[in-house]
Order: sequence, then structure tokens, then C-alpha cells
Amino acid sequence: MRAKVALVLVVALGLATLADGARADGAPWQRRRRPDIRPNRSALTLVTPQDWPAEPSSPDAVDPERFARALRELCGWMPPGRATRYGSWMLQYGAELEVDPFLLGALAHRMGRCQPRAEGLSGLGLTLISRRQHGAHLRRGVYRYHVRRGADAGGGWEERTLRADRFPFSEHQLRRAEANLYFAAVILRVLREQRGSLVGLYDHVPYRHWVSHWVWGDWVKSHRSEDRILTDRRRLLTYYGAVTPPTPIRARGLAMGPPLDGAPRVVSSWIGAGRDGGARRHRGVDVESVLGEPVRAVADGRVNFAGVDLPGHRRNASMTPPQIADVPRSELGAGGRYVCVLHHPDPLREGEDAPPPWLRSCYMHLEDVEVRNGQRVRRGERLGTVGRTGMRESAPHLHLELHGPGGLLDASEILAPYLLGRNPEGSRQPSGSRAPPASAQRR
Repeated sequence: MRAKVALVLVVALGLATLADGARADGAPWQRRRRPDIRPNRSALTLVTPQDWPAEPSSPDAVDPERFARALRELCGWMPPGRATRYGSWMLQYGAELEVDPFLLGALAHRMGRCQPRAEGLSGLGLTLISRRQHGAHLRRGVYRYHVRRGADAGGGWEERTLRADRFPFSEHQLRRAEANLYFAAVILRVLREQRGSLVGLYDHVPYRHWVSHWVWGDWVKSHRSEDRILTDRRRLLTYYGAVTPPTPIRARGLAMGPPLDGAPRVVSSWIGAGRDGGARRHRGVDVESVLGEPVRAVADGRVNFAGVDLPGHRRNASMTPPQIADVPRSELGAGGRYVCVLHHPDPLREGEDAPPPWLRSCYMHLEDVEVRNGQRVRRGERLGTVGRTGMRESAPHLHLELHGPGGLLDASEILAPYLLGRNPEGSRQPSGSRAPPASAQRR
């Protein structure tokens, strides 16, 4: 009998030690986390929180119809009736819980790609809510959480409760769009109130916004998640009309704008970076993006190529959009489906040096091509959508090239107001360098 009691005490002490380890930071709760997520260390070096401008504010009053149209444009595929329903729930629960509906919309797109039954990152539904992360805190219709007393980090903890009984907190309900958005608003409200109290708990990486805790839980190990969520929020605000599109810049005699919405956007790979173990060099910049988002012309011009890249020594072929879509993906070269636009400078302005006679911009790896060879396009007009055609391993992104009479140009320099990123030392090819022969122009 004594041996059994001793064994029980040992097990109890072991469990207590584990619990204390989970609370070694001094927080009076079990640490919230997603167990199957790890930080991408290389992505952390691309951009820092200090590189970003201030995020735009949301409007005080939101028109439901405009919001639904903006949500549909962000999602890219959503039927109008579904956008109306989802938008109404975002506005309703955002108002009830004093949470930004544009942040809810950004989470629905970034986390679940607007799919109500999405799964991933140990989460479920539109916003990938993790029951494992929040289940111990959200019970019997109440979310229990703690905040520091006063401004002093050593002032102890105060328990608070938030009523959350509109739906049961179950896997079945999290796969329903309305319930998922309701609990997303509940959790965002909690995280917003806890933001100051969570700062000193762990050795967080620097970050800008408390929405980082949505992804990482109590211990933030990467700021890149919030970068992407906030990019989607900027896109949603732009589609709604609450954010004015970026002012065009003047470069090489042209009025130029961003190739993607929600600027600034992050460059993940630069011109001159090594490819295939150093056998070739990257001929453009890769801009982080998601599958299906619109790609836009950076300046007025005429489409002088719309077609596909073919492998080996076969010629690239200009085609109509239906013909492009019919080419099997397995037959595409590294550039995939792509579009090039030829731009001629505007008339010379007073005090302006004569610009080069032309500039060509090329947009590669597209999922869909929406323009034809010879078509005139205006700055900001849709050329197609982001894809990963021609790629082997990379995630969807936009490969952007700029060419001038002197050769290849660095888009990250010319479009610097719209593109963020820290170029690794030595990976940049000198601006204006001569392009290699056409047979060697592999992306």
C-alpha cells in the first residue's frame, strides 16, 4: 500500500513539474501554442518590423455591400451570396466584440483561403482556430484569461472572463463559417486585451501587432505571419475604398505603380541570386504573394508578349489566353505562363533628363493570363493572377523582371517605394547589366 502511495506521489510530482515548466515564465495558465509550426529562419532576415510604414486605420462606419464586394475581391473566387453572408458575420461579431472586421477578413483569407472547412496548423475552419490552443481556456461558454495588474509587470495577474456562448466550442462548429468567425472575434478580443501582458512573458522576436499571437500563441517566434495577415488587411481596405492607392512614382520617364495590391510587398529573392547550385543567376525579383491574387501592370504600355515559356531550346510561344491555359503544366519551362509589357516614356518634362527610349516589364509564373499580345494596358490594370507555373518547389509568387536598352534592371531599386526587403550581401547583379543570350535566359 505504501509503495502504491509513493508511486502516486512521484507521478503527481512529475506532472506538477511539467505544469510548472509550462508556466516557468510566471503566467498563471498553460502556455497556448500551435504544436506543428516552426519559424522560417531565412524569412526572418528579409524584412524587420521597423521597415514597415504605419498600418492604415479602418473606417468607423462600414457599408455591408461594399464590404462584401471587397471581401469577394480579396478571396478571388467567392460567390456573391457567400461573400454577403460572411461579410455580415464579420461586421456583426466585429461590432459585438469590438474587433476590426477588416482584420477578421484578412484572417479568413490568409489562414483558411476563405474555405469554411479548411484545416492546417492544428486549426480548423475559415480562420484555422486551434481547439488545442484555446480549449483549456474556453469552457462552458466562457473564455478565461489573465492580464497584468496595472502598468507594472511585477504587479501580479488578474483573471478576466469573456462570455462566448453563442455556439458550442466544438470541431463541428468551427467548420461552420458563422461560428468560426464568432470565435475568431472572441479570441481577437482576448489577445488585444492581453497584448501588453504577453510582451514580457517570453523571449519574443520583435513584432508589430498582437495578431502575431493568433498564429504563435503566447510565444511569438516570427513576425512574418503578421506581415502577411496585415498585407491582406491592406488589400481588403483598398478594395473597400478606405485606402487610397499608392501615389505613382516617376522613374525612367514613366509614371509607375506597384505590381501587386496592398503595397508595400516583400521581396523574397533578388536579381543575381544563385540558382541550381550557382550554375545560373536569378534574372529578376521574386515578390511574396498568394495564389490567385491579381498581377498589375507597373506602367502604361502595350503587351508585346503573352504566352508560355518552353523548356530547352524551344521558342517561347505567344498565344491567346485560352491557348495558354491549354498547354499542359508539365510541358512548361521555368518561366511558366507569363506576360511582358513594353513601355515608352511620357513626353519630356521641364527639368527632366531625357529617359531611355523604352522599358519592358515581365511578369512570370502566372496562374491565369488575362491579356493578349498587342493589347494596350494602363498602369494598375490586371494582367493575370499569381501562380506557380514553371516552378518545381517554390510557393506561389510573382517573378518580376525589368529590361531596358542596356540590359536587365533591378526592379527592387526602381520600384523601391512599393517593395521591401533586405538583400543578402553579394547576391545583386549590377543594375543595367547585359542580359545573357536568349537560350540562357532561365528564371
